[in-house]
Amino acid sequence: MSGTLSIHINRDGLHHIDVAQSFETDDSFDVVLENHGAPIHVHLHLDDELSEVASLSATNHYIEEDETEVVPISVRNGPGRGKLKIVTSYGAETSYVDVDIEEFDPDADEILVDEALSKPKPRSPQQSTEASELTRNLPLIVLIVLAVVLVLGVGILVDWVVALFGAVSVLIGIGVATYFLTQ
Repeated sequence: MSGTLSIHINRDGLHHIDVAQSFETDDSFDVVLENHGAPIHVHLHLDDELSEVASLSATNHYIEEDETEVVPISVRNGPGRGKLKIVTSYGAETSYVDVDIEEFDPDADEILVDEALSKPKPRSPQQSTEASELTRNLPLIVLIVLAVVLVLGVGILVDWVVALFGAVSVLIGIGVATYFLTQ
């Protein structure tokens, strides 16, 4: 259930902080500081209760204009709750987020998979017949394409009428041969 706590700075005016009133997690999480305006200093602080179960990697952050900074918060043990304090520009504005750290459940992220997924689906007889016919006729198809390309290439060098006559002759011959070979 761990996640990301997004904090928008300067979105609705200079020094303005836009953040959810509460945040729940059961593991370490990231605080994403998104600055939508002028460069700014942001201070993060965990109150006494919250600092008993979690810690910040750094408290003071300078964020350039239209930049984003990710601040990891490590949860050592839980459960616990407290407040995360966000301050912009050395006290110009202050906001608080109620953080609730629940007991970590390692099975919460577990995805149950039915054993039937490990078994391949049987192919229908029609699918396997179509695939084998295509595989069997593939060399013939390649020969047809090569013959047409060769006849057209010679025709371009010699004469278009000869090329057209040769291409039609080759296609008729290959069609007749294909008909008799597949019977």
